Amino acid sequence: MLPNILKKGFLEARKTQESFWKSCYAEITQYKLHIYSTDSSGNHNAITAYPLAHIESITITGSHETKLVDVLLSDNSQLQLKADSAWEALDWGQKLWEGVRALTLVSDYITPQHGVITRLNPAGDNDYLETHGLSNTSNDFSRAINLTIGYQKNILKTGTLYRLTLQNNWKAFTFVLTSSHFTAYRPSCLDEDPVLSYSIDTCASVQMDNLDGYDSCFQVIFLQDVLRLRTETRQRAQEWMDAIISAANVARKPDQNVLVPLRNKSKEQLSLRELQKSKRQSVTTSFLGILTTLALERGLTAQSFKCAGCQRPIGLTSEKAKVCSYSGWYYCSSCHVDDGFIIPARLVHNWDTSKHKVSKQAKEFLEYVYEEPLIDVQQENPLLYRHVDALAQIVRLRQQLKSLRAYLFSCRAVVAEDLRRRIFPREYLFQQIHLYSLADLQQVVEGKLAPFLTKVIKFATSHVYSCSLCSQKGFICEICNNGEILYPFEENSTSRCENCGAVFHSDCKVKTVPCPRCVRKELQKKQKSFWKRLNVDDSWDESCSMFELSYQGT
Repeated sequence: MLPNILKKGFLEARKTQESFWKSCYAEITQYKLHIYSTDSSGNHNAITAYPLAHIESITITGSHETKLVDVLLSDNSQLQLKADSAWEALDWGQKLWEGVRALTLVSDYITPQHGVITRLNPAGDNDYLETHGLSNTSNDFSRAINLTIGYQKNILKTGTLYRLTLQNNWKAFTFVLTSSHFTAYRPSCLDEDPVLSYSIDTCASVQMDNLDGYDSCFQVIFLQDVLRLRTETRQRAQEWMDAIISAANVARKPDQNVLVPLRNKSKEQLSLRELQKSKRQSVTTSFLGILTTLALERGLTAQSFKCAGCQRPIGLTSEKAKVCSYSGWYYCSSCHVDDGFIIPARLVHNWDTSKHKVSKQAKEFLEYVYEEPLIDVQQENPLLYRHVDALAQIVRLRQQLKSLRAYLFSCRAVVAEDLRRRIFPREYLFQQIHLYSLADLQQVVEGKLAPFLTKVIKFATSHVYSCSLCSQKGFICEICNNGEILYPFEENSTSRCENCGAVFHSDCKVKTVPCPRCVRKELQKKQKSFWKRLNVDDSWDESCSMFELSYQGT
């Protein structure tokens, strides 16, 4: 994206509520909102440009039914923009607001109220605010947007960020950056108290965090805590970092110095920490090797009657030994407090969805890998798809999503990014369809994964059918040749050849009918072999024998 472009993308626009919606391409630059039409070749033709300085108010309405950005201009004309989602509408309104604010002194503006971003009239009358705002709907998402803009003062940036928890899992939160605080809410729960809240003037540092090879992670260091955050792309991470740094510099007092240097730790403390880290890595490695292996109890003799955690004596005359259902090892009552957890091996091999008692070490490990895609069902137990209908449905949906991914990833970059954003951070769902995390399998049991995939598939299918580029990449059934356009993701009505990938009607393609494309390719190979042999072999009889057909047994 060019530096002078705040936002760009495809929208629907209209000038009045009575007019029809028209698809368009829009760009927000430093000074104007540009609207373009798009022809069949994908070229953009300028229609009009609205100076940001002429914008009087921006009203954002968001719900599942309406996702609109209402723009009121200084000549009392109106422009309505419709986005694909409520959060996208919020982002467009936010970028417009940022552009308008950049053109005028901050003192000329007041805090947005009820989803309306409005400029003060020249007389400075605070009653000049427009009263219309977000629609009063009971929808949680609409209420979330209302609260995000309406009840937060001096809002600078909002959006979804993924925070690294103590269990080493990425968890989504809605973060709100204002001129005084940096707060986090549970998604769609902005009417509740924030989960995290930090005073922005206590921010000591913001820096990139190359964690596990990701380039979209960054750290926000406060005096009392360190936030490790992640976004979908590196560009968005940089935008958040710049916004936080800017807000912290403005909020910091001239005589305030929050950059506290870290104290050097003694060698004894460092060696103890390294020892603990080495031990933790050793346990993690050993536990990872038995992730999908059913645990076997080997008896206390194999452990020399010592706890597998702290090495205290257990069994016989000592305290009672407790067995861990994940590893089969024995622990003392301090290292095993009867925590319950789903065992991956029992789930994969027996579809045992109940929780079993595990040790503290095993519980910590299972929480550590809970959202990591480490279980290949096709490799571990392919028969599970036959016996578990819910899992068979999931693999069909993932295959459908994988077919759709090929379309959207060959389309415009903004479309592929939208698909990644909807599936992030679980891109493996459409890349390796048999790979699951423990969280995925638990969602299969609870019936939550199928609706999530269906929602993403609905978005992707709708795009393919409506896109002038993707809709042209269909197939024609070569068996009936009726001219109907087929797509490989229409699994209920189509069938695909496993060898060449051709798509046919399910009724046309039965086992007794060979694939026409495969037959055609085989004939081409034989023709090449025929001419090659004619050029090499001078024996006419031997060459003609290639045409002899065997009629034995007729």
